[in-house]
Amino acid sequence: MAMDPVVVLAHELSIAEEALKDARNRQDEKMALRLIAKVSLLNEDLYNVVPTSPLGAAELLRRAAISLPPGAATYTLHLMEIAGRLAAGVREFADLLWLRSMRPALTSGLCGQEGIIVAPLIALAIKGAAIPIVVYRAVLPPPDDDAWMRRQTP
Repeated sequence: MAMDPVVVLAHELSIAEEALKDARNRQDEKMALRLIAKVSLLNEDLYNVVPTSPLGAAELLRRAAISLPPGAATYTLHLMEIAGRLAAGVREFADLLWLRSMRPALTSGLCGQEGIIVAPLIALAIKGAAIPIVVYRAVLPPPDDDAWMRRQTP
């Protein structure tokens, strides 16, 4: 099974953001400009990739939560809690309903400009969280079809 593309992008984005902090601390302006461009491209990619698992949806929700303004702390906390549950493999119907009601509220300006910006991330996270999960049951060993040959006849 292939890795969720959102998880890969989030990892690359984290690495680029850390490198950007390092470049700024070293006051390397050329490297900082390159890394800003890279972070920008990775963020753009993040808005265009649909997660293929609840883990990818959790990454998008974490990104959305940290992007909300400080005045939206209750929404940030709720998004982080949902992301934590999704990352742990727990999908709750109430979470999906809350996310589905939150996306249009953010689009209409509930958390200001930041809310409008993160609404597409929540829409993508909903798609990833709603993907059905196929659970394969353990295969039992085949029945002993040769037992009749081992029986002793009196």
